[in-house]
Amino acid sequence: MKRFETNEMIGDYCITQFLGAGGMGEVYLGVHAKIGRSAAIKVLNNTVADASFTTRFLNEARVQSSLQHPNVATLYDFQEIGDQLFIFMEFVDGESLEDLITRRAFAVEDALVTFQSICEAIAFIHRHGIIHRDIKSQNIKLTAAGSVKLLDFGIAKDSASHSMTQTGGVIGTPGYLAPELLDGKQASPQTDIWALGVLLYEMLTGIEPFKADTIGALCLKITVGTFEPPERLNPAISKDVSKIVARCLKKADERYPTADELVEDVRRVLSGAKPQKKAATAFADLKKSFGFNPQTDAAMRFVTDDSANEYPAYQEAGDYAIENQPPKKFPFALVAGVSGVAVILLFGLIGIGIWAMRGSSADDSSSKLAANKKDDKTIVVQSTKPQKRVRVDVDEGKAQVFRGGQSVGLTPFELEARDGEKVDLTLKRDGFEDKNVQLEITSSKQAYTFSLKPK
Repeated sequence: MKRFETNEMIGDYCITQFLGAGGMGEVYLGVHAKIGRSAAIKVLNNTVADASFTTRFLNEARVQSSLQHPNVATLYDFQEIGDQLFIFMEFVDGESLEDLITRRAFAVEDALVTFQSICEAIAFIHRHGIIHRDIKSQNIKLTAAGSVKLLDFGIAKDSASHSMTQTGGVIGTPGYLAPELLDGKQASPQTDIWALGVLLYEMLTGIEPFKADTIGALCLKITVGTFEPPERLNPAISKDVSKIVARCLKKADERYPTADELVEDVRRVLSGAKPQKKAATAFADLKKSFGFNPQTDAAMRFVTDDSANEYPAYQEAGDYAIENQPPKKFPFALVAGVSGVAVILLFGLIGIGIWAMRGSSADDSSSKLAANKKDDKTIVVQSTKPQKRVRVDVDEGKAQVFRGGQSVGLTPFELEARDGEKVDLTLKRDGFEDKNVQLEITSSKQAYTFSLKPK
């Protein structure tokens, strides 16, 4: 492949610097000759431009062109010049997360702030029906101003993406692959959430949670899901932060159901609150209490081609059996006793509820306060109304949203509040005056849009 020289033109861009090369091609820094805008120019290597590489290159351009988010690198243009394909995208002047982690593990709060921005970008692309499939520290950059930029949508997938995986194969970076992918299942938003858990662990401790000398051993560790708790490697990590990592790295149906909920937990911990506890059924709690677990067995296929970051050819090479302890006898007598106590308590609560409602009008729909006296101290219990989700936006561009002096996201921003609640926010945008707004939540209004005044 011919190397482009400094001052040579690619389309409307003048080459100023060679940035690097990878398996698919080369990347240059160029400046638009007419408007002076810098861009990173990705060139598909025509010596490897077979059908699969061309498909990935076109897929990256198509998927990324549909995304406009402050934490996603912007795609400017896609061109075919002669017999070569080019992607022109935002040049991110900064360091990769991998380089920053190599130099030092992040302070816990810094890691969470950066991680929140990454999760917001992933939540955004998930809402647009896109799965990234290659979240890793190499594909995320921090600009000189501290902004996060998500890169490389080469293997991202949406409803229009062609299959880029061989039958029975897996695509992605091994240390970040979710266990269900190793079992031959399709990628989903939960597989991105697993990769986010690996990324947060790496930011907090400086190492990945799953490391092994061979691909087979690595796959076994991932499938079993065993890793060193991060707080053992970094004592500054709180239990609440560790719980976020652990929930990301659970089985698919036990992870965060959406990246938005992961973002909310990160915000809670940053604000000093507890992460939201995952709801569990009474039977699941009972099984956990008595150590009652079904027998499991694990079989996996592992990579035989170790020559690149992507491993499209997984072949069945053997089963790894996990020795199980004999199942414990279920304590039916004890459960029956517990159930009897629960029934008694239930009838007691129903009786108390009937007694409490005698003084209330059946047509009274407003909130009631109940005051009980005990040892001359009054305990006030206030009923809660169901929360609703509302959307805050500005009529042009984007703005940062602050609540209580703390940044909580970018417009369009969604928050949860109760009917009748008043929410104070501040909207900020460079070149515009700060706007303080108060939302009075009503059941009839779901969106609030504001105008910002230029300075």
